[in-house]
Amino acid sequence: MDRKHLETSLFEIRQLLSNLHGEVTELEASYSRVLSVIQNLEGVCNVDELTGLLRRKAFFAKWRKILDSCEKETKTCGMLIVDIDHFKKINDTRGHVEGDEVLKRVAGLLKNFEASGCVVGRFGGEEFVIAAEGSEQDLLILGESVRRQVERFGGCSISVGVASSERQGYDSERLLSEADKALYAAKHAGRNQVKAA
Repeated sequence: MDRKHLETSLFEIRQLLSNLHGEVTELEASYSRVLSVIQNLEGVCNVDELTGLLRRKAFFAKWRKILDSCEKETKTCGMLIVDIDHFKKINDTRGHVEGDEVLKRVAGLLKNFEASGCVVGRFGGEEFVIAAEGSEQDLLILGESVRRQVERFGGCSISVGVASSERQGYDSERLLSEADKALYAAKHAGRNQVKAA
């Protein structure tokens, strides 16, 4: 092969590689845009559109991380279930639009309690869940603080059930079940209060 033919072939190879590099760069940029859209969609799917709080699945994924971390480090943690008292009556007497506003106000107040070791989510209907690090006493104080804030600024009252790893261990389902029982104990005791399992 003569030198001129070799130089022409090398030039063509360089051109091909340059074009290929441009196409790879463009593909990478497209991939980044698609990944960004997917992440945004995941974010939208994880958040309740009415309250702005995490939906159940996303909440429980974060709760699992807190629970696992606390168990590994032998720290205490627990679950609070929050229920708006007489919510059906609010909807029936003031209408669903006002009911939605109450849900948004309560959710906004609950969101203020989120921190690195505390996550809040919408459990369903007028129920919310809070998972937090801390002793049973810490969780009761948190529940009472939430209850007072909602009573003062939310335009309604709430009942709160608390379950702690101190008594229930690190079993997520058991903590949820015990917090639910404590919630019903608070409701049966007259509502607008915090009860521990």
